[in-house]
Amino acid sequence: MTEMKLKFKKIIAVLIAAMVLLSVTGYAQEANETPVKEFENGQTYVVQDLVDYLGLGVRYDDVTRESLYKEGLLKVLDAHPELYEEVLRATLESIDEHSEYYDPEEAKVLNEEITGTIVGIGITFQMCPDGVDVRSVIPDTPAAKAGLQVGDVIVSVDDILLGGLNSDTAGSYIRGEEGTTLRAGIKRKNIADILYLDMVREKIIGTSVTSRVFEDGADKLMYIAVYGFVSNTAETFKAALDDAQSQKIDKLIIDVRDNGGGLLNQAVLMADYLVPKGSIITTEDHKLKFLNYVYKAEQEDTEKFDTVVLVNENSASASEVLAAALSENECAKLIGTKTYGKGTIQTVMPLPYGDCVKYTIGYYLTPKDNNINGVGLTPDALVENKEAPLDMSKYTEFGYTQVYKLGDKGPDIKTAKELLNLWGAFEGEINEEYDEELEKAVFLFQGSTNLFPYGVLDLTTQRELYTRLEKSKVITDDQLDAAFSYFGMTRKIEE
Repeated sequence: MTEMKLKFKKIIAVLIAAMVLLSVTGYAQEANETPVKEFENGQTYVVQDLVDYLGLGVRYDDVTRESLYKEGLLKVLDAHPELYEEVLRATLESIDEHSEYYDPEEAKVLNEEITGTIVGIGITFQMCPDGVDVRSVIPDTPAAKAGLQVGDVIVSVDDILLGGLNSDTAGSYIRGEEGTTLRAGIKRKNIADILYLDMVREKIIGTSVTSRVFEDGADKLMYIAVYGFVSNTAETFKAALDDAQSQKIDKLIIDVRDNGGGLLNQAVLMADYLVPKGSIITTEDHKLKFLNYVYKAEQEDTEKFDTVVLVNENSASASEVLAAALSENECAKLIGTKTYGKGTIQTVMPLPYGDCVKYTIGYYLTPKDNNINGVGLTPDALVENKEAPLDMSKYTEFGYTQVYKLGDKGPDIKTAKELLNLWGAFEGEINEEYDEELEKAVFLFQGSTNLFPYGVLDLTTQRELYTRLEKSKVITDDQLDAAFSYFGMTRKIEE
């Protein structure tokens, strides 16, 4: 419990204790004959019990449990305005894990995230006990270039431990000024040691949709990957659909795996392009029933697509809205694994001092009126991706006899380029020349594995590179292959 929280609770306890002592002196004297036992959070329990008792026992009809808490809280805040933020944070966090208070600086960052332009490394995340759980990695961003993966947990940034922080504070360490460098400590599944990745913060513009045409003989399909739902996602998604129609492609794969969600209205717009006019897309379910709202497709019917939506355990929120809308309106088949099950809607309300609160305002229901919060969507075809050890027999092991630097030549240099290409750090020409691209790749690998980063392929770096790849796992994308198979197509290995 923080010092501020303790201070706050002590103030309330003192106020109520003073009221009791002044008004029921005889009772207080009798009670004091038995000393009050000291126990953890004792004052909190005393206040709770006393307010419960007074709410029932006080004769006045307008004195209730709620009014006592309200009056006590407001008087404490009048006397101690410095507790304003502390009280609001505690209030919002008491609702659920998705409700938060944002001070003016945090509110500015939140607005940047919503509009899709921030300075950072290009990830979405949620907090977990060890730190920041990476939920999605946007392509062509510092995080993607450094090799950060969905499922990684960022445990530290520049030696600052993120475990136990709220998402605002953790995010403030990840974001920063454009061009500045951060070193992230990464906990990765099946790897015992902490990995270290150096990244340079960039302006992240919502590159939330990528698309590609695949061919198998005369057959074609459009593959659209959606990494998040920001202010321009539906617009970019529609452009990909128009491209497919212009090429007379009627087979569509929408990939929302590892997509943690975002703006609800973007998912609704995207579903509107694909379900028949008048169909229910989703329903907002509120405590105050007059706020309930049913979203229905409004677009005139366009060319139909035979559609598969790829989902997994990290597909959440807006991803589930889109997937459920297409599935339950019989416009798509779901392939993959059961989704996350985040069926709540959050809204942002500005406050007078430039601060704001984000809170859960309702549930979203699927077209068939199902509440999937904590349940998720079960795909039509359950397909797990397999993991297998990397086949190192294709690659020559280092000789471990020579140190290499810029300008050197030799067969070990070709091996280094091949292995660093596998690692994701090298994209240049694979040959036996130690060029500047290899020097940069070696530097990045050394920095990411906590070796001394100086761009020289020394014996320690050679052993570390080969050993780490030996222990690596290769994920076979059986889910994507199953989507191709649904259309009677085969995904070529080179694709």
